[in-house]
Amino acid sequence: MFKGIFNKNEDEKFETYEEYEIDQIDNNKQHENKIKKIINIVFIILILIMIMITTDVICVARYNIGPFFAIRTSVYNDGGTKTYYGLGYKVIKYNQVQGRRDTKIGFWTMPYSTEPTTISSLDLAIEFTNDPEKTSKKYYKEFLRITGKVTKVDNKNKKLTMEYTDPDKKYTFRIICSMAEKKKTLNFEKKQDITVLGTVKEFALKTENTPNRVYINDCFAE
Repeated sequence: MFKGIFNKNEDEKFETYEEYEIDQIDNNKQHENKIKKIINIVFIILILIMIMITTDVICVARYNIGPFFAIRTSVYNDGGTKTYYGLGYKVIKYNQVQGRRDTKIGFWTMPYSTEPTTISSLDLAIEFTNDPEKTSKKYYKEFLRITGKVTKVDNKNKKLTMEYTDPDKKYTFRIICSMAEKKKTLNFEKKQDITVLGTVKEFALKTENTPNRVYINDCFAE
């Protein structure tokens, strides 16, 4: 009854309606399989993009290395600061001749900024003593200009220590600076007033033998 009336094209006819239905089902399955393949490919690409972004964020923010999946777009004439753009993020690797030497990651709108936050050793000591957790988060990996008095000069390890000490030792605070210029002798004297530029590495709470302290990397003395 249905013979010859269901045409797929000019060269092919279906003998029965059942054959036509089977062919339609096969076509639908092929179409579904194509859609599934496209979805899987898109899903895999999205996963790879997320892995790339996560890798760069962790490496730059936590270990100060990379980025590995961002494109360098510019080099500043300040000593060699480089800017990189990734998928939704931006990395600035500061390398001033005498100034900022850290690496920052953020959104594409993150500005190039070499202006440090200025604070005295006394003010930092009070902030940290009153609220260690808040102060640690506030200044972590921030570029600071700190003023204070020299208490120790370590030429071997190229480290400079400043300290604020009050009579009752409630706010005693130590600042350990790892100097950026490793080859130069540190020509400083104890009790000398100085100002240091550097990037905060970490804070540490006082122990039985040591006061509250902050460690600062890539330091320059003004």
